[in-house]
Amino acid sequence: MYPLAVSRVPFPLQRGAKYKFVDIEIPLVYKWSVTKTWEALYMSTAPSLRQRAYEHIQRKILCGDLASGNVVSELSLAHEIGISRTPVREAIQHLEHDGVLEQVPRYGTVVRRLERHDLVELFELREALEPYAVARAAGRIEPEGIERLTRLCSEIRSIAADLRAKGLTVADSDRMRRLLSADMAFHLLLIRASGNGRMVKIIADSRLLTRIFATRRQAHDLKVLDDTYRDHMQILKAIKNGDGGTAQRKMQEHIADSFEQALAHFDRTQELGSASGSLNLPSDLLEELNDMEREAAAPAKRKTTRSTTRKGKR
Repeated sequence: MYPLAVSRVPFPLQRGAKYKFVDIEIPLVYKWSVTKTWEALYMSTAPSLRQRAYEHIQRKILCGDLASGNVVSELSLAHEIGISRTPVREAIQHLEHDGVLEQVPRYGTVVRRLERHDLVELFELREALEPYAVARAAGRIEPEGIERLTRLCSEIRSIAADLRAKGLTVADSDRMRRLLSADMAFHLLLIRASGNGRMVKIIADSRLLTRIFATRRQAHDLKVLDDTYRDHMQILKAIKNGDGGTAQRKMQEHIADSFEQALAHFDRTQELGSASGSLNLPSDLLEELNDMEREAAAPAKRKTTRSTTRKGKR
């Protein structure tokens, strides 16, 4: 009779999807081969598991389930996703590198608080990139893109009309979610329509829109809704006309106004020691963000391959 040893192995819950890990007793003589078999399986699926963990954590942050200052539990996340702790740990390290999470001594990994200088830097990056992206999009965007931009503008107008019909002046959490979803999708579509892969990569790597739109926001009143609708329609009109210069100028003005509002709200909440609630952005918008980040990684890989080839020829 061989002595027994305990080995932790994955047990599939769904085909090609989640696993739970169970401890089983196996003859000690077989433990090495069982362990190596699992390690080989993990290495073959590691990138996708890391990506799943990365997107799951990002989704929880954007949805407000993980707010600024909250501790990030590697074990809890692994159980939620149904994978081992290793890809979760790697995803957490990636998010730390991105500046979204941070290690606090004797406390653990937490969601990093966005400081005032962070907000300033992120908006300055937007001011440098988005107006140029819009100018390029004016001559490149497909008719389907124009239609979607129009629908997003209509959504903002609909929210304002709904408030007026109900005699309200300030958007509640549900209407704020709808507003920020339409606003973010509008900007995201224009960035992708620019056709500049390097620009998309910079924005994706900095988590520019993710971090700005995940920032706690004050409830917007009718004036802010009306101003946002007006700005978006002016940008859209310029794009329809193929007028990149006007589109660029209108986007600069729009971001400058948003910058001013965001800083004023940040300073006000710092003084009062309070913050507005987080907003639950829809899954399709979160998936579009992840698509942009996945696409942004592709040009860099191709570039590396080409440069390696050239180097070899020399």
